[in-house]
Amino acid sequence: METVVYEVQFVPGPDGGSINKMKSTYHTKGDIVLTEEEVKEGKEKALGMYKAVEAYLLQNPEAYA
Repeated sequence: METVVYEVQFVPGPDGGSINKMKSTYHTKGDIVLTEEEVKEGKEKALGMYKAVEAYLLQNPEAYA
């Protein structure tokens, strides 16, 4: 990998949480091609991190107030 660019947008969810919209752009070195499975795995890991941060902030609103 040379770089990975994530564009992330959070919008309010109907239950007080949020809906995450994420776009990923992968820039590989040389002629390396990523498989759909590799892309899916990377997105799932990133989404897991965002969900953990969201859960923490919902429980600790003073952390970002």
